[in-house]
Amino acid sequence: MTWALVVSGAILGAPAMAQDPVTSAPTDAAETVARDAAEDSVAPTPGASTMSLAAAVATALRQNFSLLAAADNVSTSRMHETVARAQFYPKLLPTYGQSAYGRAIELDVRQKVPWTGASLSAGAAFRSSVDDAVALPRTSDARLVLTQPLLRGLGPNAAHYDLRNSERGRESQERTFELTRQRIAIQVTTAFYQVILQRQLLAVARQSRRRSESLLKASEARLQVGLVSKLDVFRAELQASQAEEAMVRAETSLQNALESFRSALGLAATEPVEPEAVELPDIAATEPLEPIEVLVARGQQARIDLAEGRDQVEDARRTASLARQNLLPQLDLNFSMTQLGLGTSFGTAWKTADRRFSVFLSSSYPLERSAQSAQRAEAELNLAGRQRNLRQQQLQIELEVRSAARELERLAKSIELQRKAVDIADQQRQLATLRYQRGLASNFDVVDAEGSLVVARSALVGLLTSHRLARYELLRATGTLDVEREFLR
Repeated sequence: MTWALVVSGAILGAPAMAQDPVTSAPTDAAETVARDAAEDSVAPTPGASTMSLAAAVATALRQNFSLLAAADNVSTSRMHETVARAQFYPKLLPTYGQSAYGRAIELDVRQKVPWTGASLSAGAAFRSSVDDAVALPRTSDARLVLTQPLLRGLGPNAAHYDLRNSERGRESQERTFELTRQRIAIQVTTAFYQVILQRQLLAVARQSRRRSESLLKASEARLQVGLVSKLDVFRAELQASQAEEAMVRAETSLQNALESFRSALGLAATEPVEPEAVELPDIAATEPLEPIEVLVARGQQARIDLAEGRDQVEDARRTASLARQNLLPQLDLNFSMTQLGLGTSFGTAWKTADRRFSVFLSSSYPLERSAQSAQRAEAELNLAGRQRNLRQQQLQIELEVRSAARELERLAKSIELQRKAVDIADQQRQLATLRYQRGLASNFDVVDAEGSLVVARSALVGLLTSHRLARYELLRATGTLDVEREFLR
């Protein structure tokens, strides 16, 4: 009879404990999640300066160290291009000299002719003698020489080789700069949402600790009236200890994420700057992806690094062509004009000068050509290697696009499934709590259900964050990531 009264008391006493957060009756899972999130949400540190994602990306694009180094490389390549272009400008060299024998004024002009590979040189000199014994003390001297290669050095490839290499160097650095901007933007976005993720995980850990502490209090209270054994209390204590340790880990991970975020912005780790509080994006209205073949074709056409790979193949072709041309003999067509005059004045010396014109061929052919032959062989091997690299790059880009598209689709499906798992886990925890509260089971089921709920909620937060980042990864893989449109608006 006494035993029946004890059981009856346990059952009748259940409603009195229903006010405890751990022993409450089952409610709607969505309402429970919303209530717990409101009670245990993690906001930015009080007094810290908060940044939106757009402001964070803009800050990183101004002062990130990697991006500043890439900008310096662009400036350096532009200066090299200016130097290479200057070889086609006229070069003037005026000279004035005076000695005990007289004085001299000279002007030399040199010009490299574009497209043909020809070179033009001209010069004029006026000299005077102070020797009274000289009948004609003034001398004028002029020359003009045009040299046009007919074999080796002929054509725009040879003439513009250095300039084209400088232009390509500048284009390559500009593309690297743009790729670095995209990488920095994605890196900052990842660091931004990593902080948001760690805040959410810390909130989940706090919710779990709060429920575990309530379960421990309830177990201790039941032990005092003889409704549970000491094993239930030990189990609740272990659960509370694990929840406390999980919260400590979450707090440490949050601090690490904050420091990584500041580092991505080019700030000190102790700078009081944090991401603003944002809600993780809802993907319910996500537009369906385009067919994978369309995405792959877009990536093959729009990727900046693939365009650089194609240009590198053309560079290798130009180098191989020039290496083959350098094996030809040096055969030049020369046109020259010389003028020499003497007189009592510079005007007379110039007018009475004797002019002579000549046209001639000059040729040279070295017997030792091992270096040129080796350069040609190396250029051919380099061309074949660049072509292989281009093909490998095309296959890699196709692989990246397909992988990014599948990952985005997987995350969307996983989020829907994980939302259902969170609802089920929350209902399971509430049912286990109710059974424990009514004396139908030990708190083992409550502890197990609590662990399942924490895992489910943490997984959902991670999936939501990963989906956001996977969208940017797909844009990058297809070459359509516009930093201004996606991050700065």
